[in-house]
Amino acid sequence: MNKETIIVYVEGDKDLIPVTASAGSAGFDLRSRSSLVIEPGETVLIPTGIRFAMPEGIEAQVRPRSGLSLRTSLRIPNAPGTIDSDFRDEVCIIAENTNSLYFDGSILLKDPDLAEKMHQEYTPIHFSEYFRRKTGHYLAFGVSDHTLYLDKAGHPVGSIYIEAGERIAQVIFAKVIHPEFKQVDKVADIGRNRGGGFGSSGYL
Repeated sequence: MNKETIIVYVEGDKDLIPVTASAGSAGFDLRSRSSLVIEPGETVLIPTGIRFAMPEGIEAQVRPRSGLSLRTSLRIPNAPGTIDSDFRDEVCIIAENTNSLYFDGSILLKDPDLAEKMHQEYTPIHFSEYFRRKTGHYLAFGVSDHTLYLDKAGHPVGSIYIEAGERIAQVIFAKVIHPEFKQVDKVADIGRNRGGGFGSSGYL
């Protein structure tokens, strides 16, 4: 197996260095450098504490972890995110909490145990008051108001808590091809032309 040397700088905890879960894993786990909360509908940058110095001709791709995607509403919307070989800043993960700020019961279907905790651990609040606290502005007259439920830390139901050191994504390293483009009048007659696309081979 050919191995490339990737130079890595770690800010803070040395345990943040990416590692694979098994000998056959393609992806190296990326961890969060700090603890943070992602409220419903928010998109944030999660710092990893990692800076790469990759050889020219190598790129890194940030991808989701399947288990996290299955069990939570955390998504990496630009996956795969590209890290170029000449990028030297801290690698951050674009993460989105796809839960809705509007409490519609779908969260309870995902986590039925939460229903029993609602009255003990969450406080109802009108969205207009939540909006004022969060932004310092008042909700415009006529805008629909509704009830939110805040936990003891003041975050709405559906907020995702990230702990420092938690595995958030994975990074895969790949070769980069920089082709020379040759312009022609038509490509249909070059090689095989399967045609179709966009469901032409069937929908299932």
